[in-house]
Amino acid sequence: MKRYIDLILGIIIILYAIAINLIFGKITFSEVFLLIGVLCVIYHFIKSKLMILISKNKTLKIGFNVFRFLVSIGIIIFIIIEAAIIIFPKQNDSYSNYVVILGAGVKGETPSLTLVQRLEKAIEYVNSQKNEVKIIVSGGQGAGEDISEAEAMRRYLVENGIENEIIMEDKSTDTRENLLFSKEIIEKDSNKNIEDINIKIITSDFHAFRSNLIAKNLDYEESSFLTNKTLTALIPVMYTREFFAIIKYFLIEILYIFTL
Repeated sequence: MKRYIDLILGIIIILYAIAINLIFGKITFSEVFLLIGVLCVIYHFIKSKLMILISKNKTLKIGFNVFRFLVSIGIIIFIIIEAAIIIFPKQNDSYSNYVVILGAGVKGETPSLTLVQRLEKAIEYVNSQKNEVKIIVSGGQGAGEDISEAEAMRRYLVENGIENEIIMEDKSTDTRENLLFSKEIIEKDSNKNIEDINIKIITSDFHAFRSNLIAKNLDYEESSFLTNKTLTALIPVMYTREFFAIIKYFLIEILYIFTL
């Protein structure tokens, strides 16, 4: 049975990637899962010859051992970052003056599943508050989107009975710009510095940790997070994709420090 683990794992990953796309539509990063699954299947059928080849070539043996070491380090880093994503506080429903809803994909004019989940959490939060809350919907228009994410969010909120003031930020293209451009809007609207304003950031559970890193870097000192829960079937792909997004964030920050 042990000798077939790679084959079984590969088939499971391939079926998973296909299934989530069939059920939920095109899921970003699922193609990476599909590739990993295919590589596992291929490895199963070539591993015997590969091991013989490596054992006979000293250079290949050294390279293979280095590769295994790097993979081990990568797994440890993956576990640490995933733990940070999971334990980060993300269910703060206390009152905030402003709510910032971070954008996600729009298909044509229809909010993606991820975006709908964020909007539903925002509606739940706003309806639970006794005091007036101003809402910032943040997201520009990307490829395959007929309207901006902000406009799609505004329409969804209005159609679902939200009568609060909704301010659109429709120029941003990523999370950092979501928060940066929203900061400019909030400071102008309130005549206060962002660090003195109580702000609720609404996003997906897997996205909160990285969003907080960016928010704190932009002086969102009084921010807190409220998130939806990712559907169980999408947890593997969403949380794995977020791991690489966080690695990218840290690499960009390190590069920025060295270029100062």
